[in-house]
Amino acid sequence: MTGERERRRPTLADVARMAEVDPSLVSRVLRNDMRGFASAETRDRIHRAASEIGYRANASARGLRSNRTMALGLLLPGFSSPVYSAIAHGVEMRANQFGYGLVLGTHAAGDPHETISEMLMRGSVDALMVSSGHIEDDALRRLVNQMPQSLVLVNRQVRGVAASVVLRDADAAAVAVRHLVDLGHRRLCAILGPRNLDTMVRRRRGFVSECEKLGVGATTIEMPERDRAAGFDATMRVLERRLQPTAIVAATFPMAVGALAALHQRDMAVPDELSVVSLHDDDLANFLVPPLTTVWLPTERLGAEAVDLALALIEGGRPRRVTVPDEPHIVRRHSTAAPAA
Repeated sequence: MTGERERRRPTLADVARMAEVDPSLVSRVLRNDMRGFASAETRDRIHRAASEIGYRANASARGLRSNRTMALGLLLPGFSSPVYSAIAHGVEMRANQFGYGLVLGTHAAGDPHETISEMLMRGSVDALMVSSGHIEDDALRRLVNQMPQSLVLVNRQVRGVAASVVLRDADAAAVAVRHLVDLGHRRLCAILGPRNLDTMVRRRRGFVSECEKLGVGATTIEMPERDRAAGFDATMRVLERRLQPTAIVAATFPMAVGALAALHQRDMAVPDELSVVSLHDDDLANFLVPPLTTVWLPTERLGAEAVDLALALIEGGRPRRVTVPDEPHIVRRHSTAAPAA
């Protein structure tokens, strides 16, 4: 023979030998089968062995045996917020670990109900993760009634939809308040998205309750959107109404960007005249003027946990509500400081 023989592709049995377990357990653990009972240490050992020898499941063969597409869907409203990119990255990485492909859909320029129909009702994916606040609660409840093992809400909860994964939103708002109060602020204003959106309900509750607990003044402004324009308009309202806060808590990163733009237009120095802090962090915060103080939240893990829940549903597990346990924390940059005397 001329040249070297092509290296044999690693098999399930190879992983089992390295992890010192039965091949059937390796199969169940790697595809997240709920029947794959194993300790956390054993699961980690199996995943390490698979990674070390470069084992990758034959997704097409698994799909033929199980009558599955071996694909998961993720529906986003668009990519205007870095949060959506982080969620998508977390979903993609975790799905890849289990041999699943990812079908990504957006409804930035279309009907979200049609997108759901294309992705799920026609069998394009085995389960769909929805990270969007633009779909009515009733529509989601109807879909769950039709296909109860196929839908996971991401960063949102809806009454009547049992499968969801969210962050500690109220705690994140409380972290922002405590940071500002520690700096000496006593009059705070939160700019928020729609009042009926679950995520905003929790962030508003965390902001108001922490302000009451610490005995500082709190006002809120609620906008129909959560984008840069909403943050700009909300900040203009703050200034026009003479609410006179010394700091603004923006409920989303894009809203904080809009707030900085509004303050710049009004020639107000940040943080000398008004401090700004945002919920959710992104590397872009380092390049804003001034660099933006944020509250870090585990957005990529949010996506990964959504995949875990979706795969559990596919295997017949019960729908449940998951809160990612990671604790929010402040990322101090230059948009917050002690208030002017």
